[in-house]
Amino acid sequence: MARVTVEDCVERVPNRFSLVLFAAHRARQIS
Repeated sequence: MARVTVEDCVERVPNRFSLVLFAAHRARQIS
């Protein structure tokens, strides 16, 4: 599993809403 930092996410996904959806998706994968 790749280690992704918040900074990387912000750079690749400038849209905050998309970032939230991405974070929720990642959280589901991890748990």
